[in-house]
Amino acid sequence: MVKNPVFLLFIFITSVSPISSYTKDQSKFIQDNLGRWKNGMLSSSPASEAPGPANGPPDPLVLAGSRTKRPDILNHFKRYRGGWDITNKHYWASVGFTGAVEFILAILWFVCFGLAMIIHHCCGWRIDIKDKESRGSQRICLILLIVFTCASVIGCILLSVGQDEFHGEAVKTLNYIVNQSDYTVQTLANVTAYLSLAKTVNVAQVFLPSDVKDDIDRLTVDLNNAADTLRQKTQQNSRKIRTVFDTVRLSMIAVAVVMLLDSFLGLFLSILGHKNTIYIFITSGWLLVVVTFILCGVFVIINHAIADTCMAMGQWVDNQQAETALSNILPCVDEATTNATLYKSKLVVNDIANIINGFIGSFANSNAPPSGNSNYFNQSGPLMPYICYPYDSQLHELECPSQLVSMANASMVWQNYTCSISESGFCTTTGRLTPDMYRQLVGAANISYGLQHYTPPLLSLQDCNFVRQTFRIIISDHCPPLEDHLRLVNAGLALVSVGVMLSLALWIIYANRPQGEQVFDKFSSKFIGRCKGDTAVDVALNNNEV
Repeated sequence: MVKNPVFLLFIFITSVSPISSYTKDQSKFIQDNLGRWKNGMLSSSPASEAPGPANGPPDPLVLAGSRTKRPDILNHFKRYRGGWDITNKHYWASVGFTGAVEFILAILWFVCFGLAMIIHHCCGWRIDIKDKESRGSQRICLILLIVFTCASVIGCILLSVGQDEFHGEAVKTLNYIVNQSDYTVQTLANVTAYLSLAKTVNVAQVFLPSDVKDDIDRLTVDLNNAADTLRQKTQQNSRKIRTVFDTVRLSMIAVAVVMLLDSFLGLFLSILGHKNTIYIFITSGWLLVVVTFILCGVFVIINHAIADTCMAMGQWVDNQQAETALSNILPCVDEATTNATLYKSKLVVNDIANIINGFIGSFANSNAPPSGNSNYFNQSGPLMPYICYPYDSQLHELECPSQLVSMANASMVWQNYTCSISESGFCTTTGRLTPDMYRQLVGAANISYGLQHYTPPLLSLQDCNFVRQTFRIIISDHCPPLEDHLRLVNAGLALVSVGVMLSLALWIIYANRPQGEQVFDKFSSKFIGRCKGDTAVDVALNNNEV
């Protein structure tokens, strides 16, 4: 089981191939391209061999080799050359190295700004803007502070939009893969259900042979195991992926909201000159910048891992017969089980046709005498058409002759040969079938048609056509948007980090400028002094007048 849940997004895959029309040309196509039936097994031709485990030595293919040659932290920083392999810890170590720059920046920022704060408080080092000397400097500082705050706001918007788009596209991709996986599970379940129903076929107390029923039991076990494995794997990985996506989404929303509040409050408090309060937001901004750098590094890693996965998928589609790391997490349906199911399903379909035609010949179309004959139920009228055999003795598909009925339209045709019956069970009107016989025949024909309908798609599961088709859709429709949204998230994180980082220093500088209260005190003292001087003059004049 793959441990990292983020990239299990690409492991549950399936599709379906259309049902072939029953013609001799398509029989020849199946024979030429899919192989011949030999000893109860479909011998695959080279064109249809699955890329999964083979009998001979596998042909290894290094996926995304050009992208994954990165320093391996676990191997003394030597170049990793194993290609894309999410089960290999050295691959993840090499991918983790792509976020090293952001992690180093986070450490440097944490240490350097922390030392600057210590020096500022302990050693009394500070930068003051004198009132008389730098009115222009105050204006420039305020303008820069507003610009950096706007940059932080824009970064928060990009971060919010990017994470929302990324989350939506990731969930969309996950839903597509889960739906494809569910369709495969349902296909296997349908085949299993119809094989089980075939065991219950009963036309005039005629059943399938016991050895055929035993083979169906064994196949049912294998198919149920395959379906259960895929279903469990899908459910487990789906829960893990959704948990990761939801966690990433909440963390991005929290960072964007806190950064936005911190930027605005820091700007207003620095303008108002609250020196003591501003240091609370400076400290929080210092730590938040560290968090944004770390998140930026994490998203750089995710971006590289997704790009590696998309390239690996594309290379596997072009070299699907090779043994790759994708075979470990993306197994096709077991070839032996698929071959046995296809072979046995065709035999069962022909056996059911034998039962139906045997009943039609022995009962429905027989003109038995009424006395002492169990085959007599007063049947009369035109003879019923027999059902055609879908496959010949070599299990190649056959075209249905016009005088016979196919499994698909047998119920409609046979309904015209149904009679009304008396309480004793004999026909009272013209017809070759009683209602109960009609139900038994139609039930057997429907089961046979179901096997014909749901068994052929197993070929697409066996030779991994469903994997290739789903990979192509993911590569073309989902990989580009995911990479674009990740770049938008990284741009938002970078802009927020730089904006808040530059704003922190300006908060300290601008908060230490001469405050409005100091200016008011100076103005008040001058005004009071003038008032005192004017009062003294008035007193002197009054004395002189006296």
